[in-house]
Amino acid sequence: MEQQIEQDMTWKTILWRGLKKRCPKCGQGHVLKGYLTQRPNCSACAEDLSAIRADDGPAWLTILLTGHILAPFIHYAIMHDSFPLQYELPIILGIATVTALSLLPFCKGLFIAIIWFTRQKD
Repeated sequence: MEQQIEQDMTWKTILWRGLKKRCPKCGQGHVLKGYLTQRPNCSACAEDLSAIRADDGPAWLTILLTGHILAPFIHYAIMHDSFPLQYELPIILGIATVTALSLLPFCKGLFIAIIWFTRQKD
């Protein structure tokens, strides 16, 4: 039972480090340089991150989260008809763009941490 709790804490810690865009091993160095460019290794502990390829996972998660965040707003706009469509559509598209662009780096950090963790289990 004690080993299971320790394993869960490790999993939660690594996920939290990924959301903060930090190295999954040490939690100090950054995994991204700039907006989305992945670093080849950690700047603090020199952990090799070059073999980790997040590919389309972060984009998939970003779209999934953006859709769930925007669904109540879209439902409200359709049901209440408070603005004409030519005003609602640009507002909703603007919110969708800002939401997706804001979430994407965090999702990429999360995927890098998850891939790193699953490779450590081998």
